[in-house]
Amino acid sequence: MLSILGYSVRLLIAMFVIFGGFNPSGYSYYHWLQQEDGDWAVKLFVGLTLIVIFYLQVNAMWRSMRLVGTSMLTIVVLSGVWLASDLGLVDLHDRTQFILTIQIALTVLLGTGFCWSHIRYRLSGQMDSENIAAR
Repeated sequence: MLSILGYSVRLLIAMFVIFGGFNPSGYSYYHWLQQEDGDWAVKLFVGLTLIVIFYLQVNAMWRSMRLVGTSMLTIVVLSGVWLASDLGLVDLHDRTQFILTIQIALTVLLGTGFCWSHIRYRLSGQMDSENIAAR
């Protein structure tokens, strides 16, 4: 079952992957690759781990939401970004704020999609076929 803690953990995993891969602070996997020093085996391992976790999140989101659900959630998240911009909470003309806003939107999209099957079950009471087979 999904709880607030479970949803928060999934959001944190999505945030780790998205912000770990690149962020404007200069402390990310992308910036680490730009440095000449360092062990390339470790860099390769970390990069492949980030890619695998990202793939698992996208795959889980796609399997539970498909095209319609993913499109609807994307529209809701982007309208939230638009609202935040209209309210003056973010300045999308500033490059750093734009990148961070898009990354937060992707975090919400992936984190929610990653646990959508649990959310749908809590809202509707309908189980997925994978959950029925496991019982």
